[in-house]
Amino acid sequence: MKKWLLDPKMYIEFGIATLLYVANIVLTLLFPYFTEHKAYYDSTAYIVVLTAAYLLYAITVHISRKKSASDIAVLTYAFFALWEVSYKTGLVNNDLLIPSPEGLFHVFVEKPAEIGSDILGSLSLLFWGFLLAIVLGTMLGLLTGWIPRIREVLLPLSNVITLIPPLMFSAYLIMIFSTFRQAAIAVIFFAVFWPTFQGMVVRVGQIDKSIIEAARTMGVGTVGMLFKVIFPYCLPGIIKSISKSLRGAFMCLSGAEMLGMNLGIGYFIEKYKSFADYRCVLAGIITVGVITTVIDLVVNRIEKTVIKWEG
Repeated sequence: MKKWLLDPKMYIEFGIATLLYVANIVLTLLFPYFTEHKAYYDSTAYIVVLTAAYLLYAITVHISRKKSASDIAVLTYAFFALWEVSYKTGLVNNDLLIPSPEGLFHVFVEKPAEIGSDILGSLSLLFWGFLLAIVLGTMLGLLTGWIPRIREVLLPLSNVITLIPPLMFSAYLIMIFSTFRQAAIAVIFFAVFWPTFQGMVVRVGQIDKSIIEAARTMGVGTVGMLFKVIFPYCLPGIIKSISKSLRGAFMCLSGAEMLGMNLGIGYFIEKYKSFADYRCVLAGIITVGVITTVIDLVVNRIEKTVIKWEG
């Protein structure tokens, strides 16, 4: 049980965060709406979110023992309390642009199937575009980094192309490919391929020359040198770059989905923006934030597990 006990000073911050959590629940259930507000929503979804966030905070602070966890919790609950009070007292009196917290999170109760299918659609596009870019970028970067003549041709070209935002290719890619899905995958591919390619070229160039000489002494050929010596040497760097590449890929994906896709979180946001339903727009933005955070946590966990020797 001792491992779950906090430092006495941390209990003060934990208590403040807990009081703010309780205050949010009380404000949600008991505080009356400003009389001119027309949009009233069931508060169940909002309370579930508040409670889930509190449980996650309580577990995190007892495991990590970081004061920053309490700071984040205090700021978050203070923000929601201010939002709730401002809305219900009429300081914020624009249901269209700034819905109540209850109204915002009630979207996830109203449209669970739609949001779920859009999440799966986005993840499917992300998977294929990212996988192709990582595999091809790594292989071509490996070859380019090893052969000087190829490097002298491709590296300057990649330096120019990487300066162009991937979304700027989207209008052209839509005309080339037969479906918006293929175009979206191509946008993700461009967002990830060139940074992966350049990173691989740099890693190959940084390999210790004594390792190369030792492999040559043992009679290792070109193919063996590439895939048995250089690739394993560069693998930790490849894994470390995946998290950053995924974040960039998802941002490009959301932008690409807004251009004509009929599935995905970006499409969800764009569709409800056209309907001026900003509750759903904000819900879509929150969904993107949650997905990218979860992906980042999973990738970081995989990184720490796979390359333990780097720790």
